[in-house]
Order: sequence, then C-alpha cells, then structure tokens
Amino acid sequence: MSSRSLKSFRKAEEGTIALIFALSAFICIMAIALCVDVGRILHAERKLAAAVDAAVLAAAKSLKEQGLDDAEVQALATKYLETNLEGGGNYAHLLSVSVVVDRRINAVTMNIDTEVKTYFAGVAGFHKVSIPKQSVAIYDSKDIEVGLQLDVTGSMCSPCRKIQDLKDAVAGTDGLLDILLPDSGTPNKVRIGLAPFASGVNAGDFALTVSNGRAANGCVYERRNLADQPTEAPAAGALALKAKADLPSADDCPSNAKIKALSDNKGMLRAEINSWNTSTATAGHLGAAWAWYLVSPQWSAIWPAASRPAAYNDGKTLKVVILMTDGIYNTVGGRNSRANETASQRYAKDTCDAMKAQGVIVYTVGFEAPTAAKDALRDCASDDAKFFDAADGAMLRDAFRAIASEINNLRLSK
Repeated sequence: MSSRSLKSFRKAEEGTIALIFALSAFICIMAIALCVDVGRILHAERKLAAAVDAAVLAAAKSLKEQGLDDAEVQALATKYLETNLEGGGNYAHLLSVSVVVDRRINAVTMNIDTEVKTYFAGVAGFHKVSIPKQSVAIYDSKDIEVGLQLDVTGSMCSPCRKIQDLKDAVAGTDGLLDILLPDSGTPNKVRIGLAPFASGVNAGDFALTVSNGRAANGCVYERRNLADQPTEAPAAGALALKAKADLPSADDCPSNAKIKALSDNKGMLRAEINSWNTSTATAGHLGAAWAWYLVSPQWSAIWPAASRPAAYNDGKTLKVVILMTDGIYNTVGGRNSRANETASQRYAKDTCDAMKAQGVIVYTVGFEAPTAAKDALRDCASDDAKFFDAADGAMLRDAFRAIASEINNLRLSK
C-alpha cells in the first residue's frame, strides 16, 4: 500500500472514531438527562401518595369527630392536600381533585389528576407525564392497648447515651408517648403499659400476687415449671413465677424500673421511663411475656380495674406489643450463659407465636444490636415490615415514631 493510501486510511479511521465518540457522548448525555426527568417523576409520585393519604385520613377523622357536613369535609381534604403539596421539591401540577364522602362507614375517597413537565424527554416527544392518585380512608376509632417491653440491661449503659436515647425516643418531646397520647386527647381510649426487663423483671406492686407471696423485693423470673414459660395463664399456684428466694444465685432485677399496668396517664408513664437505671443481663423472653400479660384479658383479675385489658378480637380494640432490645437474649433463671441464650430465644419465639395467634400485633426494635439478636426480633415480629433495625439514637427515635404513627394509621384503608 502506498504512503498516500495509508494516510487516507488513517484519516478515514480517525473520522469514524470521532463520529462514534460523538454519538456515544450524545447518548450518554441524553441518558443522564432522562434520569433527571425520571427522578423528578418518582419524587413527585411519592410526595403525591403521602399527601393524598394524609388528606383523606384528616378528613375522615374530622367527619367522625367534628360532625362536618359533606362540603366541609371536601373542603378540608382539599386544603390538607394543597398544604402538603406546598414547598420545594413538588414537581407535580395539580389538575383536578375529587372528594367523595360515605357517611355509612365514615369513609372519604380522594381522586386527583396531576402532571409533571419534563425537561429533557421532550426531545423524544414526551413533554409531560400524567400521575393520577386515589386514596380511601375509613376512620375507625378503635381503642388501643400497648404493652411496651424496654431493655434496661447493663449494655444500655455501655455507653450510657443508649439508655438516654431510649428515653428520648419513647418519652421525649414528639416521641412515642406524645404521638399515641397527644395533649389534645383522643376520641378513643389509648392505654400503654410498661414492661422493663434485665436478668429478671421487677413486678412492683404485683410481685407478691404472681409469686405466691415469695417475691418480697419485687423481683420475679420464669414460671416454676420452665415448660410453662410461654403460657398466657395468670401466674398462680403451679404457674406462679419464681422469686429470688427460689434462685439464690440469680442476678438482681432492675431496682427502679418496674412493671406498670395499662394507663392513659402520660405524665406518669414519662416520669417512670425517665427515672430508670440499667443493670445486669438480658432475659428478653421475660420482657416479651410481661408485655403480653399487660394486654392479656386472662390477666384482668391481677391488674387494677382501670388497667384491665379488653377481650381479644372484640372488634373495638387494637392490641399491640412492642419489643425492644440492644442485645442477644441470653439469661434464664437470672443467669447468663451460652445454654441459656438458646433457651431464652426459644421461649421468646414461643411467646411471640402465642400472642400473635391471639391477634396481638407485634413490633420489634433492635438498637445497635448484633445479628443474632436482630434475627430473633425478626422472628418475633408480626411481619418483616414490623421489625426495625436502629443503628443509632436518631434511628431509634425514628423507629418508635414510625411505630406510633402506624398504630394510629391502622385506621387507614386503601
């Protein structure tokens, strides 16, 4: 091949490469540009869904509690929608809103049509994307009973910011107590009981009753026959709980973190939680059992009249248990060991299965917990979405707020 031919070939090759590079660059730039449009559309869809859900829930609640007429309910729903769509990051343009009120079942249905204008997809002929949304809220003022198992073991003070994080998440401003027991009150009855645990449980005023009079210091452990541990039956006679007198080598119970029966007294519950100290090891199965006892109608004779749980599946009451720990369940009979780790986790799972069979909704929260603890909590939860993995104090607070909000929003049907 002549030198002139070689030069011509190189120029042709360089031109082809330049053309391929230009086309590739154009495709890459358009792909990135289209990603911007897709991101805006997905963001708009999420914001619209949340805004419509919040609007219909607020409207259905007002329909039930304030006796508004249809026009007032429709106006309120529309106002909530528009308020929730205000602010930055709302890429959707609202085209139409329809609100239908069904007084027979206290339901509000909202349908909206919106569109999101595109920046770059117009090159392909897509100048806007329609996003319709619908939501239905049926406001059912069920009573709520919550048994709250909280970890006050020694590891919650290693470091001690962990116990403070827990107090903030549950009893702090805008924490779980404030969401479930707002200062303005609720149209339904909401009661919360406390089941703090460590190596044992301080049953406080109820200790003598559940231990056949043996737990003079308030400290109780498992059932007398360990095979009976996951049972729901009241602690009496052969089913009574062991006391320190029965287990001389057992670690002590928490000194000031005591069982509190169901109550709607937020101030008392907050003061109790904020007074807690930490100690000893992790008998999580005991905490789970006591959280269940708090909402169990079989225990009604043990609790004060104002704290007696409703019947199961009465159609008027939501029963919820929340289990929180930062460590592996590893203690039985007040002693921490590898063998007891297996037993404690088994008793916890059996207890969770038994309460779920009665219709109790179980949420679980692992706080900076090891993998084995998180696996056990997942097994206990009513479903995977009701297990929360909190890696720090902020996530713990978010978990308890999310659980409280979900309990309130269990009245929302779609």
